[in-house]
Amino acid sequence: MEPSKQTLLVGGLIVDVYSHPSATDPTIPIHALFFLHGRLGSAQVPYFVNSIKTIFNVNYGSANPSPRKKDLIVVAFDHRNHGRRLVDNQRNFVWSKDPKKNNDQHAVDLYTIQTGSAQDVSFLIDHLPSFLYPSRERTIVEWGMGGISVGGHSTWIALSREPRLKIGIPIIACPDFTKMMSQRAASSGVPFKPPYYPDSLKAYVDANDPAKLPYRAKDRSNPYLGRKILVLSGEMDPLVPWATVSEFAENLEVGEEGIKRIVVEKGAKHEPTLRMQQEAGMFVKQWLNDWSSAKL
Repeated sequence: MEPSKQTLLVGGLIVDVYSHPSATDPTIPIHALFFLHGRLGSAQVPYFVNSIKTIFNVNYGSANPSPRKKDLIVVAFDHRNHGRRLVDNQRNFVWSKDPKKNNDQHAVDLYTIQTGSAQDVSFLIDHLPSFLYPSRERTIVEWGMGGISVGGHSTWIALSREPRLKIGIPIIACPDFTKMMSQRAASSGVPFKPPYYPDSLKAYVDANDPAKLPYRAKDRSNPYLGRKILVLSGEMDPLVPWATVSEFAENLEVGEEGIKRIVVEKGAKHEPTLRMQQEAGMFVKQWLNDWSSAKL
């Protein structure tokens, strides 16, 4: 049985909320997972919706009949300048020698979309319950976030800024904007300096990007301490090479109460493979059962 979708308008933002038709017991608390799409996509494209369906199938399919301690909803929305929020699609393009495919402002556009979506998540944590359960029909007790490509970049940023997010599942995504974009600029024949990489953007990234934060620290200066994080990457990813992710992911400290799992799928490129979707579903399954089967 596939999940059902409810579309809400929350402060002008169109939001799709997925739930399972069997999840009707109002006494069971809810865990809400934000799940965001990739660049040039939308919250309606098939690969993205199929990923959500896989997560639900892992948790509600006939092969998993055991009772859950929590029910799941998945919350999706379009990034800025995507899908139902599209203004100018060329501003979603990368650097290219083909004028029809080029976007000189690629770095600025990409980072503002990522940070904007992270802000949207905090906004929705504040206000979505009032729209979704106006009479306290259900209770959301915990929030998490995952995403594919740009949705995963946004996940890393949101985890560093929003303490109410308890789990993160960045898929084919990078927490180090400088490392990823400098390599992309070099491969595109673009100098990694103004106007392609403005000084004001560099200053903001240097002060706020996840890779610039004390992610190795074992004290509360580390915003990732205590989080449960599943990193899913492709070994052969040409857009977000594992080499741009590995230093951060392998040295990330989540503490004794946190969980960190890294899966680099052999042969996979820039794609949310079925294995990645299933890994995400299993991670969510542990979350819904309060990590009773997880190795802390």
